Amino acid sequence: MSSTEDWTALRRQLQSLAREVGEEVRSYPGPIPACDAQFNHLLDLRRMLPHELERLDAAMSVPGAKIEAFIRSSPCREALSAALIDDGRKAP
Repeated sequence: MSSTEDWTALRRQLQSLAREVGEEVRSYPGPIPACDAQFNHLLDLRRMLPHELERLDAAMSVPGAKIEAFIRSSPCREALSAALIDDGRKAP
């Protein structure tokens, strides 16, 4: 079982990732070609992160829920795992 502190730290990390992605999208150099895979990936992350925050809030209220299972089931798992590693935390 994951502690409230663990869930709160993960929530902060998701919020930080959402801010970083938003800033990257805003500062992305133009013009943006339709085939720009990096930009499209950023747009996908920006679209998914608010849903992941909602999913995290729901998971926090489930007794016995595990952060590792949440991250593994996340469509943002690669970006989130990379962000956790960059932040000095162990990624599942």
